[in-house]
Amino acid sequence: MDKAIIHPSVFKLPPLEKSGILFFILQHFYMFHNLVNGSKIKSYGPAKRFSFEKDGRKISVLGGMIGAPLAVIVVEIAMASGMKHFRSFGTTGWVSDKKQTIGALVNPAKGKDETGMIKDYGGQSDYTTFECRPGVTVCENIVTVNSFFRLTNNKIGQYRKQQIEIIDMEAVPLNHVILNSGGTYQPLFVVSDRVDEEFKWENGSRSDQFLSGLNEGLNLLASDSFT
Repeated sequence: MDKAIIHPSVFKLPPLEKSGILFFILQHFYMFHNLVNGSKIKSYGPAKRFSFEKDGRKISVLGGMIGAPLAVIVVEIAMASGMKHFRSFGTTGWVSDKKQTIGALVNPAKGKDETGMIKDYGGQSDYTTFECRPGVTVCENIVTVNSFFRLTNNKIGQYRKQQIEIIDMEAVPLNHVILNSGGTYQPLFVVSDRVDEEFKWENGSRSDQFLSGLNEGLNLLASDSFT
């Protein structure tokens, strides 16, 4: 995208640290802020930001960009403002007919983009490979979509034939854009809902299992070592 007419540096915002964490859901962003005793929360374009100290190093945290288009825009501006190494935390739906527990922490090995964002950014393939987080369950595939409200039995059936296990709205385009801009990206997900073998949807986002997994994921990020 070096030949783009409009470049993220034109909209450069306040400097960020080299390493940072992305939260798509603002509630999780605020929970993490309380957990790490973060700095004052400020605006960052359409998102929110704060920083915290870990092992003598400041880490930037951005939150509140649901959906691939907004997430990618924020990340591009963040990279123009100094951030290079990204981690993210979000929820994911389990679509595989293999059983998985609500509240489980997972990360994908490979991903498929159904948002169109990768092609918008010059990619020749809709697929990407992720850096896997040690000690967390690895899923075969993730698919990133524009809206989970439009899932059908036929669509879930197609995903299962493609060995797709989880679904989200940001990760695959983010991985493509960050890696192709010279950065690193490592997503972490907590399973919030699932479709069972009979194509019935179970929303576990208010369950004790989900809350336990959510807190476990936040604590993992708070204890991470950052480069």
